[in-house]
Amino acid sequence: MSCFYDSSKKKNTLMKFVDGQGVALPYTGADGVTYEAGDFKPVWAGLQKKLNFTISDGTTATSTDIKGAFTEYLSKGFKGNNGTVLNIAQGNSDQIITEGTTNGTIVDLSQYLTSMPNFSKFLDNHPAVKKTIVDSSGAMYYAPYFDGFDDIERMLMVRQDWVEKLLDGDLPTTLDTAKTITSAYTGYMPSSLNASIKVMKADMSGTETVTKKYDAGKGIIPVQNALSTLNGTTLVTALRNYIDTTYNNYYGTKRSLLFCGANSAYDADEMVALFRCVRTNPAFLTGDSAKDMVPFFTRASTNDRTADLWRLTQFWGVRGGESRNNFLYVGSDGKLVDSRGTEEMKTAVGYLNEMYQEGLILTDFTTSGAVTAKSSDFRGGLLQGDRGFATYDYNQTTTIYNDDTTCAALDGGKFLFASVLPAVADWRGDGTYFHYTESWRSVKTQGWFITKATVDDTDVFNRCLTLFDFLYSDVGNRMMSYGTDGYLAKNSDGSYKTIDYQGKQVPVLSDACKNELTTLAKGNYTNYYRYWVGATFPVGYVKEQGMEYQCVSSKATASLDIVNKAIELGVLEHVNFKTDNTDHLYDIIPTTISFSKAEQTLLSSNYTSLNTEFDMSKDKSCVWSQIVMKGFGTYDTFDFSSANYVTTVNDTLNLKSWLSIYQDGYARMGL
Repeated sequence: MSCFYDSSKKKNTLMKFVDGQGVALPYTGADGVTYEAGDFKPVWAGLQKKLNFTISDGTTATSTDIKGAFTEYLSKGFKGNNGTVLNIAQGNSDQIITEGTTNGTIVDLSQYLTSMPNFSKFLDNHPAVKKTIVDSSGAMYYAPYFDGFDDIERMLMVRQDWVEKLLDGDLPTTLDTAKTITSAYTGYMPSSLNASIKVMKADMSGTETVTKKYDAGKGIIPVQNALSTLNGTTLVTALRNYIDTTYNNYYGTKRSLLFCGANSAYDADEMVALFRCVRTNPAFLTGDSAKDMVPFFTRASTNDRTADLWRLTQFWGVRGGESRNNFLYVGSDGKLVDSRGTEEMKTAVGYLNEMYQEGLILTDFTTSGAVTAKSSDFRGGLLQGDRGFATYDYNQTTTIYNDDTTCAALDGGKFLFASVLPAVADWRGDGTYFHYTESWRSVKTQGWFITKATVDDTDVFNRCLTLFDFLYSDVGNRMMSYGTDGYLAKNSDGSYKTIDYQGKQVPVLSDACKNELTTLAKGNYTNYYRYWVGATFPVGYVKEQGMEYQCVSSKATASLDIVNKAIELGVLEHVNFKTDNTDHLYDIIPTTISFSKAEQTLLSSNYTSLNTEFDMSKDKSCVWSQIVMKGFGTYDTFDFSSANYVTTVNDTLNLKSWLSIYQDGYARMGL
């Protein structure tokens, strides 16, 4: 078999330990076992022992990513480095389905579900998932990977200590006056408003409503834009007064709760207003007037990370910005819509450009050296540099900066970088504002498969089916999600210690495991499990998020609890896996849509320009980045002016035709 994550980083995400992966070998793990170069990592050693089989590692030494490895194996007739047939390998779901459908070289797992009772049960319990992973004829060529399931994925995180410092209590007398901005952001909210918004009570004991009311021209953006000078003092004063008036002193002197509290009710304009306050208060917030404050930043400069900006478009009520598949969503009529060609997305990208003009988004965010301290890591460079305020990303791997010694010492030890609920928006266009997210964990784009040649060896084939099924059992899921027994805490009677996570009892990580997480991976659970435990690989299983929850910085846990409770109480609404939604706002987009051979040919050959302008690959670029930094205009000879953007995307780049094929494929799924 071939199994890895991304072997470009010191070969550290393979099934086996190798020299130079970041820790000296031999190495004694948290399970008390000493590992040498060439030994299987704990999970893969544990699987072989548990199921009584032996892995012959056929992972390529040439390709460093799964897509490249699949292509390489395909060219060799699915053979590994030693020339023997691969029984199990990984691939991107579209690659696997195309190869299985076209050439029949991959096993159709749907024919063997009776031999995989745990996998079959999971699919029966989640029919929407089953429909997502089959081709147009119902064949199932891979077992899917879930980086968590039916749970929130990404969220906005902010320096909450700065929000409190800017907004709470009496107006500070030391706010900045030297730093100014010229207004460019025009605003999303209506000119006047009187809306009731469902929120949680401050103590999270239930729900209540808060009234957001202002008269014509009294919204926060018109008020700030009308200021004769937009500096740290005038902008903060305006925002404080606006919060008191608009919410009728609902938040009292704890105005920060509008953004950071359980009863949060902020909208996109209020978020921008807060960003302006951060931008113009370097001395007040950090003690250094020369700091170039960055209200919003992406994780890094690579094209896959600048996508944080497109996810942020949700805050203006735009669907498809964080879709599970391209930028698709289900419209009110049940048909697919591609947000790339909508007026709503054009407007939201225009808002991002206006924010960029004001300095509210990191300058030159596609350039690796934009943050000097950390050329390839904007999070680290900006947070450790005490000038980054907000980003949109995964909670655990981002909030670990609370435990970074440099960050923890900032602002007298008050540094708190933690999640907040998303902005409320008018999602249906009927004047009803509420929290909603499309950032929902579902089928990932990768998984593993069994080659058709394996069927010829009955014993080996049956063992492959057993392995695939085991990872969907409780025991198998626990091993792949949390590690082998040596990584779990035990009671005196030998039973597992557990904690409650979203109504389910999950295993507690051992102290030795948590210590290694800190010492070896600086608190990054993903790196720790991939590098040293051998888990969190994109193979067929559902990663249990109770493990990630335990690894969240203790400083940020309370804020994450707010998000989780908001989901439980229905305050934060979201897409779901139901197949009978009458309101298509809640329909989750399938990660994979199956196409006929003719459709696959059309998609691969007829939309070169569309794919180029909106390429989301790590080493490519997206025209939206150019629009955010430079404004609407002509790029790559295409007219992306504000007046012609929608026509160019839909007609010139042929999005209408592309979307028609996807609509047909989606309709066949019967979702």
